[in-house]
Amino acid sequence: MAEDVSQGKVDLELPPLDNRLVASAAARLDAAKIPHVLWGNYMLTIFGIPTIVDGIDFVIDDDFMDAAYHTLQGEGFKECKSEGCISKKNLGYAPTPHNHLHITESLSLGFYKKSDILWRLPNLLNVDGETIILASDLNQLPGPDILGRGGRFQQDLHPVRVLAVYQLVPALLLLAKKDMSTYGRYWMNWISYILEYCTENGVFDQNRLTGIYKTYINAFLEGDYTAKHQAFACIGITE
Repeated sequence: MAEDVSQGKVDLELPPLDNRLVASAAARLDAAKIPHVLWGNYMLTIFGIPTIVDGIDFVIDDDFMDAAYHTLQGEGFKECKSEGCISKKNLGYAPTPHNHLHITESLSLGFYKKSDILWRLPNLLNVDGETIILASDLNQLPGPDILGRGGRFQQDLHPVRVLAVYQLVPALLLLAKKDMSTYGRYWMNWISYILEYCTENGVFDQNRLTGIYKTYINAFLEGDYTAKHQAFACIGITE
């Protein structure tokens, strides 16, 4: 049974950051009919990638950015009141969210615009099993590691949408191309993590990629730097 999504109170105390809290936030966005997908480091853990989780991030359809903020504000997620908050800074090494709330003083919930992150995706609501899957997908996502960390969500939680890994890799290459002069390396690091951990756990098979993305990843894995750079040069962010 899906998790209860009844309205919270302004002074609601949030539970610890875990799958249940992520699913609860997604449930409230879904109840408000706000198109979104999970993003950021928490998304990476679902694919079995060990990383530091510093909050929750969602990519939101541009027309619903304000609605997403106001939907979760008061549900225990707090307005940021710190001028020194890292989520407000223009970082040279990583993108910052368009807007954010706080889970705790040090843990945030970030909102990223679809037009900035996933501009090629036509619909953030369509769970087709190819482009967008559920975070609880038994066939495309790994279980927790031997320490019980990461991996797919429990089946009894509210469904949470994420990109399938075969759409995530092209999306990251497009981001790396778009942000080449700023934090392109940040997106490339994500790709490296996917190739390292998701190849090992069976989540990712480069042969399922197509076109220039497959050419790039094959060259990357073979250490063919000339072919890799040539393929990257052919990636068009407006294609």
